[in-house]
Amino acid sequence: MSSDPITQTLQKGFRTVIGAGASFVESVQDAQKWDANMQRLTTDFGSLAQEWEQKGEVTEQEARSAVDAWVSQQGFNKDSHGGPTTVNTTASAADPDVAADLKDLTEQVSSLRAELEALKNQG
Repeated sequence: MSSDPITQTLQKGFRTVIGAGASFVESVQDAQKWDANMQRLTTDFGSLAQEWEQKGEVTEQEARSAVDAWVSQQGFNKDSHGGPTTVNTTASAADPDVAADLKDLTEQVSSLRAELEALKNQG
């Protein structure tokens, strides 16, 4: 990871958002987790945010490994500009609200990643 404090802060925020999204999906599926997380949200936000960051880091690594394995399995090459090709993935969920939330979170993550890249290119 870069030693740039802005990059570190953005990476931490990115991972926290990913972890919060993963926790949200788990909470929607389990009413007891939902109640526990809602109570922790009001009383112990600091440790909950740290837990989300850790969960986001693990989720990011797992997702990156899965996508890398899939891309290498499919034999994708780099595009004409030398960058990796864009791969669109979609997730289907039984509950349309969950699918909409996942889509919204995916768009937020994409936006954060673009901002991070723009900041890296400025520095």
